[in-house]
Parts: sequence; C-alpha cells; structure tokens
Amino acid sequence: MGHAGPYLRLRPLSGGREWDASPERVRPLTSEELLRARLAETNARSRTGLGAGNLPSAPPVDGRVSG
Repeated sequence: MGHAGPYLRLRPLSGGREWDASPERVRPLTSEELLRARLAETNARSRTGLGAGNLPSAPPVDGRVSG
C-alpha cells in the first residue's frame, strides 16, 4: 500500500492491479476477511500446483481493505 496525493494506493493480498481509495473509506481487514482471502489464495495455488510455500504468515502491519 502506498499513496498518491490524497488517496491510498491499494493492491489485493494475492497481488494484482492497484487502485486508489479515499482514506476515510479504508479500514483494517477483519480476521475473518484475512482468513477468507488467504484460504482462497491457498486453494487457488493448490489447483495450479504452486503450493502455499511462499504465502506470508502475517498480514502487513498496515493491511487495510477498501470498504
């Protein structure tokens, strides 16, 4: 996550294209949201044979999601 002018630059946990979000519309991930995202990523990797070996064990300190 970074910032461009008054907006935050966000990126999905699994990587991908960044987008701009207004800071007042951003909040930290809940434990449930983080678990759901990591489980989806792990499942996707298992289907493609990439495994889950390089997934981070903890969210970034500033792990936030737009919402």
